[in-house]
Amino acid sequence: MDLIHLRYFVAVAEEHNFTRAAARLHMATSPLSRRIKDLERELGAALFVRAHHHIELTRAGAALLPRARDVLERADGLADVVREADGTTGRQAVIGIAPEVSAAVRDTFLADLAAAHPDVMPRLLPASTEPLLRDLRAGNVDLALVHGPVGGTEVHTRFLERQPVGVAVGADLIAGGRSSIMLADLTDIPFASINHDSAPDIYRNLDELLDRHGIRKRITLTGDNFAGLAHLVATGQAFTLVGLDNGMANRLFHGEPVRILPIDGLRAAITTVAAWRINRADTERLVADLVSTVEALDLDAARSQVETATGVRQDYAGSDTTRRRMSIGNPSAGVGPVP
Repeated sequence: MDLIHLRYFVAVAEEHNFTRAAARLHMATSPLSRRIKDLERELGAALFVRAHHHIELTRAGAALLPRARDVLERADGLADVVREADGTTGRQAVIGIAPEVSAAVRDTFLADLAAAHPDVMPRLLPASTEPLLRDLRAGNVDLALVHGPVGGTEVHTRFLERQPVGVAVGADLIAGGRSSIMLADLTDIPFASINHDSAPDIYRNLDELLDRHGIRKRITLTGDNFAGLAHLVATGQAFTLVGLDNGMANRLFHGEPVRILPIDGLRAAITTVAAWRINRADTERLVADLVSTVEALDLDAARSQVETATGVRQDYAGSDTTRRRMSIGNPSAGVGPVP
């Protein structure tokens, strides 16, 4: 038995599905299944009860899972132990960051991390929400700044912000004097988005929201094809939803014949959270330091500085508990079209 077999076992156990586990491990399903069978033969016991589209742990598998996680966490922490003892090399931290994370969140976190833990060397990993969460659960990402809601008992989150969402639509389709729009005005235009696998929970909520407002036509682009999204919107063949602040999707339309307008009668928002694995924060100093930095962030002060410097008010929701629950639990408030 070696560590790679334990990594395969933990991935399958956490995903409850060989296909999802294989995607998380960046490998094909067949060799993963063979490696699990090899491990079962070596241990002399079945670890999974296999159904058609779902698998569950056997009693032996359930007993092995916490011990396998512990072995992997200790092995993964060995490099940090050596670096700290040597005292010559900074600690490397992989920070996942989703497209619509605001500059205020990104820059405040990085500045506070540098001030509190100057030996930590952050490396940003840009990707969509769901791939980042897969890498987080696999231990390839130490902390992720993503768009919620985020499920799973093994992952803990801290609410960071809610950015208001608006409509991006071709300028020729909208009267020049309009300063806002209703979704009901767009029922004849397809809604375009990137692949829903990038954030399935968010897109599920979004589809329900659009259906309620009579928008039935959809265009779903393959992968993270943001450039293709810009072409469709600029030529009037579709509309999409974007953060009203200066996020990535908003910047895609710079210089294009596109209007970006607030939505009348709808309080839609992109929710941003920091996410980390609970067991790693409890056992690894690096992850604990990242979490303590996130939990100490003063984003209101950072936004006040932006407003003072630019003269533009940043219209974010506050961080009180009521607003957090609304943004995460209410589909009309917690949607985010470009995660």
